[in-house]
Amino acid sequence: MRPLGAHCQLGLGKLYRRTGKRQEAREYLTAVTTMYREMDMTYGLEQAEAEMRRLA
Repeated sequence: MRPLGAHCQLGLGKLYRRTGKRQEAREYLTAVTTMYREMDMTYGLEQAEAEMRRLA
């Protein structure tokens, strides 16, 4: 279930970024980046890192 939870958090991070809620987006994307690293899911990690770059 952790991969599903991570995918949902990534989706929330994207949603918050697109709606201009930068702090909330950063919190979700930071959490999901950690989750993907712990699970060694490189594709999801790349997506999360790309979203973080879009925040900058």
